[in-house]
This record gives sequence, structure tokens and C-alpha cells, in this order.
Amino acid sequence: MKHFISAMGAVALLYLPGATAAEDKAPAAAAPSAAVAPVVIYDTALQSGWQNWSWAKTELSIEVGGSARKPIKVEAGPWQALYLHHDGFNTAGHQKLHMLIQGSAPDGQVRILALIGGKPVGEGKPLTLGNSGWTRVVTPLATLGVEDQTIDGIWVQNATAADLPKFFVTEIRLE
Repeated sequence: MKHFISAMGAVALLYLPGATAAEDKAPAAAAPSAAVAPVVIYDTALQSGWQNWSWAKTELSIEVGGSARKPIKVEAGPWQALYLHHDGFNTAGHQKLHMLIQGSAPDGQVRILALIGGKPVGEGKPLTLGNSGWTRVVTPLATLGVEDQTIDGIWVQNATAADLPKFFVTEIRLE
């Protein structure tokens, strides 16, 4: 009879208003935060939603020396730019802009800028191009002034008043 009364007490506890089982009192584990996927802008071609609005002469997806890479070839006059446009999107969760750049003559100068509302933010990050192979360029979005902002484009702009020999850009993404 004692066992029956004990068992009935435990069953009654489960049905009392406001009563909870011991397992329910343990704090819920925090849900893991989802990682933000990289935004690929250009790999071997422009990705969905991205458009070439450049005012420098550009060719997309070109063959370069039998490489699997198919970069954008840019021939930029004074202050001209490779301009990749997208409808505005927020950069929240992304920290850096990545790209590969290769020049065809030493000491070419470009600057990298992001755009908000169609206007470049800040002065851009200056970069001197070499002609000895691909250079990985990683630029913090905070340096560009667009961390956690809604952007609508990326420029790689000739930073001088002189013609810039052709250069190539590929593997552009936000991470």
C-alpha cells in the first residue's frame, strides 16, 4: 500500500497546475548561432544578383594561361573602376572582403571601395599592384566603413590620373 500511495503522489505531481518534473527545471541549452555563409560576388563568373556596372573597360570570365581561374580583365583609364553592383544588402555577420588581384605592370595603384546608396564610402583602401602573380587581398569591412551596413556595390578603382595597364580580379567574396 505504501508503494501505491508513493506512486500515486508522483502521478498527482505531474498533473498539478504549475508543477514540473525535475528534468523540466534544467536550463535550456542555448541554440547554436548559425554561421553566416560567405557572399560570393565573383568566382569564374558574376554570381546571381550581381551586375557589371563598370566604367573601365572590362571582360568577364576570360581564359588566362590555361588556369582554372577565369578572372575579370580590367583596363582602366584615369580614375576608372571595375564596378560590381547588387541591390542593397546588409553586411551583418561578415567581417572582410576577399579577392585575388594580378597586375600586368609593376607599381599600378588601385583602391578598393564599397558603396552605400550608389556612393563610395571613404577614400578606399589603396593597393599597389605587382606583376609577379596573384595577390590575395583581404580588407576588413570596418576599414571600408561598411561593417553592418547596407551596401550595393564594390569598386576596384584606378587610383591615379594616368592609364593603368590591364589587371585581373577574381574570387571576390564577403566572409
